[in-house]
Formats: sequence, structure tokens, C-alpha cells
Amino acid sequence: MDPVSNPLVSLLDKLRGMSVWIEITTEDCTYYYGPFSDEAEAEQLKGHYIADLQKEGAKKIQALVKKMRQPQSLTVTRTPSGARS
Repeated sequence: MDPVSNPLVSLLDKLRGMSVWIEITTEDCTYYYGPFSDEAEAEQLKGHYIADLQKEGAKKIQALVKKMRQPQSLTVTRTPSGARS
């Protein structure tokens, strides 16, 4: 059985507070979108978020779909020195 579709793995992820998120980084910010029900749903929607950021003029866009706990902030901006705030 595929571990992603295994109900026991899904239950354990929920108990640990894990869910599927899209993490998109640009030269200025990191954005988190989610949570999604599974990786396939996130992959299907990822392009829409990238297109929106491109329309807003974002540069150097990289996107990952990953399981993680809910981020503390959905948008993390970087200061000119490169530090996150």
C-alpha cells in the first residue's frame, strides 16, 4: 500500500499536527498556502499561486509541496540584509 494513501499514516500525521502545504519563496518573501487534503490537491493548485505572484511582479519563484506543521505566519518577509522578519 502506498504510504501516502495509507489511512494509518494520515491519522498519525493529523495527530502530530502535520498537513500538506505549499511553500513558495521569492526574492522578497516566503508564502505558505494550505492546508490541503493531500499532495495531489496541492500540486494541482500550485500553479495558480505562482501565476498570481508573477502578476504581482515576484521574481525568483520556487515552490515546494511538503508536509509540515502549520506555519506561525503565512507570509514571511525578508529585510534587505536577507534576514527573515
